[in-house]
Amino acid sequence: MMKKSLKTAALLGAMSLVGAVQAAGVPGQGTWETTLQVRDLDGNIANGPEAFYDTALNVTWLRAGSTGTMDWGTAKAWAEQDRFGLSGWRLPTTHVTSADGSCVWSYTGGTSCGYNPDSSISTGSEMAHLFFQSLGNKSYYVPGTTNVQAGNGLTNTGNFQNLQSKFYWSGTEYAPYSFNAWFFITIDGSQSYYEKTYSLNALAVRPGDVAAAVPEPQTWALILLGLTGVLLARRRRAL
Repeated sequence: MMKKSLKTAALLGAMSLVGAVQAAGVPGQGTWETTLQVRDLDGNIANGPEAFYDTALNVTWLRAGSTGTMDWGTAKAWAEQDRFGLSGWRLPTTHVTSADGSCVWSYTGGTSCGYNPDSSISTGSEMAHLFFQSLGNKSYYVPGTTNVQAGNGLTNTGNFQNLQSKFYWSGTEYAPYSFNAWFFITIDGSQSYYEKTYSLNALAVRPGDVAAAVPEPQTWALILLGLTGVLLARRRRAL
């Protein structure tokens, strides 16, 4: 566990010297073109979608990730703020496979800690599913081996904004030590934990599809018309 912590600290330190890397949407890579359905939350489709409904996980991802890094508490507050009149946003969760909730580092994958973490719909972590399944990105090692995988890293960001080769906080605390929390690394497709005081990036997600929760433009027009009528009626009474 100490070896893993030193490795993580070294990688975090190295990344502080590297500029932000922004990939682009890659057609045909992963399932993002069909499973991440665009959702317009501000009523202005001309400026693009504000979120994506993930039909596989039944969650809605906020399109724009954080523009900077923050400690876990700040990241949690950033994710949970109301947006476009909608509450319920949060940091992505991490599914931990070890019985005691600890990090059992794996180079070959299939667990919750290390490279190629579980990304299945039923038992995998949300960030892992987004990275591997939806966007079709690859981990540093070939699954099941310790051979370096060609084309690894964040090569496809779909249509997300500010999704970079960085460390991303999870909303799941590290069970053995509550002053730590899990995170996902889009640099190499791995998952681990670190102290909550460290500054990492963040994504926000919300359970279910927001489509039913966001009024259509014509609904907004009716609401505004009704409010206008109420204000006019009050004004007449005041006169």
